Amino acid sequence: MDSLQIADQQWQRDAFTVSTCRQRLDLTWIHLQLAEKSYWAKGQPAAKTRRAIAGSLPFGLYHQQSQIGFARLITDYTRFGWLCDVMIDENWRSHGLGSWLATCVREHPELQTVHRWMLSTQDAHQVYQRLGWRVVQHPDMLMEFPPS
Repeated sequence: MDSLQIADQQWQRDAFTVSTCRQRLDLTWIHLQLAEKSYWAKGQPAAKTRRAIAGSLPFGLYHQQSQIGFARLITDYTRFGWLCDVMIDENWRSHGLGSWLATCVREHPELQTVHRWMLSTQDAHQVYQRLGWRVVQHPDMLMEFPPS
């Protein structure tokens, strides 16, 4: 079986850039945001942060050369994508950058055949609904395996 080769992508808006280049990611900043400031990965060890990024398609958001946002997509590049770890530095919130970041993920050229997009959020439903996301239409079809 051929291994998947995905070219790095980049989007530009004024002094802001979204990029999928892994070498550009500030892993220290990403880990700090997740482990100390998120509700979903609080206390997570750095090794888990690195492993999660390695197993997904990462999107960094930068102002000039500094990382100020991050998102990643768990995907098969064909039918399914799970958007997660969307975060914007608290100093850059309320500028529409999170919405732009999520839109860049959806517009990635290698993801145009993906028809099942999902995410989970406790507090940003309205943000995502403005972008076209909706509450799961058939939650009775979804199942989860609870953590032990």
